[in-house]
Amino acid sequence: MLKHFTVAISRQKGSGGAFIGQEVAKHLGFKYMDREILCQAASMLHEDESILSEREERISNLWDKILQAFSVCTPETGYAPPPLRHINDEEIFETEAMVINKVATNCSSVIVGRGAFHILRNNPRVLTVFLHASQEFRANRIMNIYNIADIETALALLIQSDKQRRKFVQEHTGVEWTDACNYTLCINTEIIGFPEAAEIIMQTAKKMSQVQ
Repeated sequence: MLKHFTVAISRQKGSGGAFIGQEVAKHLGFKYMDREILCQAASMLHEDESILSEREERISNLWDKILQAFSVCTPETGYAPPPLRHINDEEIFETEAMVINKVATNCSSVIVGRGAFHILRNNPRVLTVFLHASQEFRANRIMNIYNIADIETALALLIQSDKQRRKFVQEHTGVEWTDACNYTLCINTEIIGFPEAAEIIMQTAKKMSQVQ
C-alpha cells in the first residue's frame, strides 16, 4: 500500500465489533484503535480516562445538563468555590474526531465506533462497516461475556445501548446510525459468522486500497 488505509467499524452491542475488528487488524497488520482513542482524548482534555469512558458514545440527559449548569454557577452565598471544569458532549466528540483524523493520516488502522464512519466520510481511503445481529443473538452473547444471569437484563442493556448510540450519532452527525447508505458494508454477523465477516472486510479493504 502506498498510502495509509482505515477500516471504520460501527456496531451494535454484542454483534462482535471488537472481536472482528481485532481479527481484521491482526491479519492486515493494521493498528487496532478503540481504547487508545479514549486514552488520547482524555489526555488532551486533561480528564480522567475512567470518567470520560462513562460519557463516550452517549448524549447527556436533561438531568446531567442541569447538574452541569449548576456546577458553573456562582452561588449566592459569600463563598465562591473554584469552578469545576465541565467538558460538554460536543467537546468530547470533537476531541476524539481530532484523534481519529490524526490516526487515519499517520497509520493504517481499524477504528471501532465513535462516529468514525462519518468523521472520515470524505477520506477515499476508508472502508466503513456496520455490524448488526438480532437482539436474541446479541443478548445471548453478552450474557456469556458479562456473566449476566437472565436474558431480560441482557435485552434491557442492549436496548439502552442501541438507544444511546443512535442518539449519539444523530446528535453529532445528523444521520441515522443504522442507515445502510452510510456504510460500504453492512454485515449481519449472526448469519454470516464472525470469521467470515472478518474475511469479507479484509478482502474488501485489500481491494479498495489497491484501486485508490
